[in-house]
Amino acid sequence: MSSAQTPARAGLHRLFWRAHFWAGLCTAPLVLFAAGTGLLYVFTPQIEARVHADVDRVPVGPRTQTLDAQLAAAIAALPGGSARSIVPAAAPGDTTQVLFAQPAPMVGTHAGHAGEAQHTPGLPQGRTVYVNPASAQVVGQLADMERFRNWARKLHSSFLQGDGWRWPIELAASWMLLMFATGITMWWPRSAAHGGPGWRALVPRFGRGRASWRELHTSVGVVMSALLIVVLVTGLTWSRHAGDNFRAAQQTLGQNSPKPPADLRSTIAADAPRVSVQRVFDVARAERDALGIGAPLQLTLPKGAQGTWRVDTLARDDPTQRLSLSIDAGDARVLYRSGWRELPLLAKATAVGIPFHRAEFGVWNQAVIAASALAAIFAVVSGFVMWWKRRPARRVGAPALSARQLRAVPLWLWPLTALLAVLMPVFGISVVVFIGIELAALAWRRRFSPSTVA
Repeated sequence: MSSAQTPARAGLHRLFWRAHFWAGLCTAPLVLFAAGTGLLYVFTPQIEARVHADVDRVPVGPRTQTLDAQLAAAIAALPGGSARSIVPAAAPGDTTQVLFAQPAPMVGTHAGHAGEAQHTPGLPQGRTVYVNPASAQVVGQLADMERFRNWARKLHSSFLQGDGWRWPIELAASWMLLMFATGITMWWPRSAAHGGPGWRALVPRFGRGRASWRELHTSVGVVMSALLIVVLVTGLTWSRHAGDNFRAAQQTLGQNSPKPPADLRSTIAADAPRVSVQRVFDVARAERDALGIGAPLQLTLPKGAQGTWRVDTLARDDPTQRLSLSIDAGDARVLYRSGWRELPLLAKATAVGIPFHRAEFGVWNQAVIAASALAAIFAVVSGFVMWWKRRPARRVGAPALSARQLRAVPLWLWPLTALLAVLMPVFGISVVVFIGIELAALAWRRRFSPSTVA
């Protein structure tokens, strides 16, 4: 390393250390919340199998009623409700689910806080009626937020407060990415050939007090870094602000998921007879089976007099079984068809990344995501222990950063930071705040202790 490089590297290391410290200390509660609620969501299948068995499962009957009869029973059970889609029973013993749109606003002065919470923007506001397919009898109904899967997902993403509170988790995810980048850069050891520890730097040594905690902290972080980065990036592409930028880029590149043409309409007259729900389901099932797909189907009812049926597979554990159909409501002709092969590359990556983030690929996926959540929790706890053991009395003990060290930071870091700030707006705002505080602190120290900031 030349002498010209030494100040730049020293300045970069010091800046990374300070950013890593403040990011860890300030976002620790958010990281713990995100990891804890994510860990809860991982076990959704097992939890729902216990808490929703009364509406999800029924005794297997000798025959199945038509979907028209099942839909009629659901509508009768929810007077005034607007049915929007149907999920036919996928296997013997399953119930058919009829999903209803947002109910009418509650009227009266004593609607109560439950009514107000139900209409929080960004929270599911519909209701699902569960029907026994063998008897066409309703076995129960749940508001969307009474379903554990919906409740846990919204707890994880927005503190159950709707779209206005989706930014804290986005902030935590973006700063965790920065913590990984700065932590790995500071830790990166010299190879054994150059006198360094090489891969042995990953093996923590115990019984050394704070040093052992530091080695455990770095070892777990580095070993789990690739997995955690995938989890964080997939979460950000699904988030509100950074996700909006990602989706805009997809649209610009023509990489967004294909959709039916906007002018797709049923060819029948408004007062002409419609085909039955059962007929639409039979056509969609035949299309699905012809492609060798075994995923359950969801039928979305036509909107308006000349609307079309939309049918989608619910292939949570296998995105390659994705299939979308538009079916004429008058003669059950397939007007539009799109599957996995039609998805552009970025759309395929999203179709795989989001279910992976949600641990929907089976037990192995649950184990991997649970391990990543536990690793994030351990990183926060071990970082706090390290700070607690080294903190000076009555001081925070943040790594010092002088004006000279800041000036020595390589210039390429600033445009890179600006690019990340644009791509992740919540992160960008927090970076501006962070830089403003740092500059104000430097100015304050320069004025009252000029010798310490030279």
